[in-house]
Amino acid sequence: MRTDYDTLVDDIAARADIGNLASAERAAIETLVTLGECVSTDEAAALGVCLPGALGDAVTERPDSRDGITAEGFVELVAEREGIGVDEADAVRHVRAVVASVAAHGGHDELQRARRELPEGFAPLFETAEFAN
Repeated sequence: MRTDYDTLVDDIAARADIGNLASAERAAIETLVTLGECVSTDEAAALGVCLPGALGDAVTERPDSRDGITAEGFVELVAEREGIGVDEADAVRHVRAVVASVAAHGGHDELQRARRELPEGFAPLFETAEFAN
């Protein structure tokens, strides 16, 4: 099931406690670009199909490959990509909000498969009620 773009971004903003939709969209895009770099092309494509518009494009963009990245490195990269004013604690909250929202809006199975390709250290980023088995 594919959800509406605005509905998904609104949900991410609410879950991450981000006050404006442009910042929520930025958090979602940077999280998904980074996730897409960390999983196989096939898994990124599968996740991209269930996401609307620029969010689906982001996860399949793959500007770089991040084989062997740690969860800490992932969070640092998301914070850096989001830009000024976003620290690592913010980035963790944003990543978890994106995971929860995507799972809640029809991407649970695709996230499950992508998660299996990531090191165990990523588990805390995927610990959301919506992503639980």
